Amino acid sequence: MTGFDPRRLKILLVDDEPFIRVTIRQILHQIGVPPSNLYEAGDVKAALSETLRVRPSLALCDIHMPGDDGFIYVASLRKAPIPEVAATPVVMLTSDSGEEAVMTAKGLNVSGYLVKPVSIATVKKSIERALKVTLP
Repeated sequence: MTGFDPRRLKILLVDDEPFIRVTIRQILHQIGVPPSNLYEAGDVKAALSETLRVRPSLALCDIHMPGDDGFIYVASLRKAPIPEVAATPVVMLTSDSGEEAVMTAKGLNVSGYLVKPVSIATVKKSIERALKVTLP
């Protein structure tokens, strides 16, 4: 698909660190996603609730958070009884570049894996790959 309009994207940011969410929000805004289409969750329970409420185009999810981790979020999504929710593309956004984490993510059929810190270009490319679109 060529020239996909980023204003049509709804993105859920799942990270326990407010600073990271603010930083990723700024990157997504620079890519062209309007602030009104960005949603946040600071933990897995809130992320699952927001996913059901918003039905995001994509979730960007940290792995290591207090309580349940990002892998629990993805595993829970994949088991959701609503096919649209179960198929939500998830890109892991983490500082964990370890082989075990990468393999676990792969086993959960995530759509991408970004290691922090990230750039505008890497976030944009990751969204394009996950959604099979080309952003301007």
